[in-house]
Parts: sequence; C-alpha cells; structure tokens
Amino acid sequence: MRFLKVIRYIILVLISTQIISCQMNKKPFVSESVVKSAKDKLQYALENSSKWQKVHAAEYILNHGYSNKVYDIFVEEEKQNRNEPYYRIGLWRVLNQAAISSEEKNQWLDSISKVYEDYTSVDRIHAAETLAKLKISPHTISVKVTDSVLKSAHDPMWAYTYWGTAYTSEKEMNQVKNKFMDIILNSNESTLVKRIAVYALFKMKNISAQNWDILCSRAMNEPMDSPLYTSLLTCTLANTPKDSLLSTRAHKCREKLEKQIYSSNNNEISASLTVYQDIATEEDIPLLTSFMEKGFDEDNIEITMAAANAILSFDSQGR
Repeated sequence: MRFLKVIRYIILVLISTQIISCQMNKKPFVSESVVKSAKDKLQYALENSSKWQKVHAAEYILNHGYSNKVYDIFVEEEKQNRNEPYYRIGLWRVLNQAAISSEEKNQWLDSISKVYEDYTSVDRIHAAETLAKLKISPHTISVKVTDSVLKSAHDPMWAYTYWGTAYTSEKEMNQVKNKFMDIILNSNESTLVKRIAVYALFKMKNISAQNWDILCSRAMNEPMDSPLYTSLLTCTLANTPKDSLLSTRAHKCREKLEKQIYSSNNNEISASLTVYQDIATEEDIPLLTSFMEKGFDEDNIEITMAAANAILSFDSQGR
C-alpha cells in the first residue's frame, strides 16, 4: 500500500509539473479565422488598392515572410510607373525587398541611388528616406553627396540622410540615436524635423534604457494638442525594454495611446495601430479586429492594413 501511495504521489507531481510548464510556455493565440482574415485583407489591398496603399500592403506581406507574387505584381507596376516621381521610389523600395538575387536587389537600389544623387530630382527626399528604411547608409552611395547634405540646413532632406548614416557603423548608430533624442527634447529644430527624429527612433528601436526613460517621461508629459503627442507615445512603446513592459509608466502610455486612437483622425489611427506589431497582447486582439473590419474605402484602408499587420505579428510569436 505504501508503495502505491508513493507511486501516486510521484504521478501527481509529474502531472502538476507538466501543467505548470504548459502554462508558463503558453503561446499567444489568435483564432485561425482572424489570422486568415488578416492575410486576406492584406492580399486584397495588394491587388486592389492604389499606389502607396499597394506599397504598404506589399511591405506588410513581405515582413511576414510570404511573397504572394509581390515581386511579379510590382515588376508590372514599375513598368507602367517608372517615370512617376515619388511613387516610383516606393515601387523600387518594394522590389528591392522582394527580389531574391543580389543582382536584382542592386538593380532597384541603383534606381533609388540615382535619384538620391540627382540634385534636381523632385523626389530626392523620398529616396533619402527609402535608403534609411532599407538600412543602407547614404555614405555607401556617395560620400560627396551625403556630406554636402549633412552640411546643409536642417530640413527633411538632412534629417532622412542623417538617419541613414546610422547604418554606417555601430558607433554612428549610437550617435544618430543620441542626436535625435537631443533634437526631440532640447532643440529649436522645426516640428517637421522633430517628427522625423521621433519616427526614425520608432523604426530603429533599441534605444538605451536611459534614453527610453527620458523619452517615456517626455511622452507622459506632452500636451495632448502637441503635434508630437501621438508619435511620442508610439515611439516610447516601440522602444520599451522587455523588463519594463508591465511597468506602470508603460501601462499609462498604452492607456493614453488607446484613448488617442478613439479620438484621432484616420491618418493618426493607422500610425497609432502600427506600434501594436511590437506591443500587442491577447487582450488587444478584439480592438485590432474591430479596426481590421472597417472596410476598404479610401479613408479606412491604411487602418485595416495596420490592424491586420499587428494581428499577424502577434500571431507569429506563437509559431
């Protein structure tokens, strides 16, 4: 009898340990129907939306690792629009990311680079921004051109070019992040340059814990009518260290952002929803699903795509 009791005890311990282990390793869950709907929304936008919406749909899809004929679709789109300023930069950006071979990637990068180097190109700023988004230092394109921009007035061309130089070396990455922090917090730079600085930090991520602490304090105290209010919140949340995700301040930033989402215009809603690709929890899925189901009229398409992208990013954590 005593032997049987010992065996039962061991079995109970093993079962309890297994249950606890399963709970600790519980993966994020999104229903298959919601995941399918999110993929379908992005695919529909890729095939049926116009210009920049199509570009954003393609980039969301590529970021999730399934091509869905993005390259083929954009090769045809490029043939028809290769001479259209601004939009052509978006096309080349997608094709560079969608291309498989180095030769093809370089082909589209060369197209972007030529615009960047041409002082007369009306979409030169877009080319500088795209180099930064592709994590390519403009110094690798042209030292002469880049240095001339960096020595010029602090305008959007300067800000995007300076952002791109972060990808020259780890040292310059840290310098750029610290410089942008200074621009946001202490400078007399224009609001537009400050917005680009915040956006760059949002995209680069991995700012130091000290910089996050300072940025969080600034976001918490920023007036709601400030043109930087929403972007400061999203940038702060995107850069929140893992050990601070459950902190009171991070929670307050989330609350402020959610409140802003429900009171903002459509352009700010889509920008706000984008950060959920980094911070979404299972509790956020109903909110994201409600925005994903808004439909595909011109006012809602970016919102629908941003929500769908966030859902897929969250789902990928459990796979």
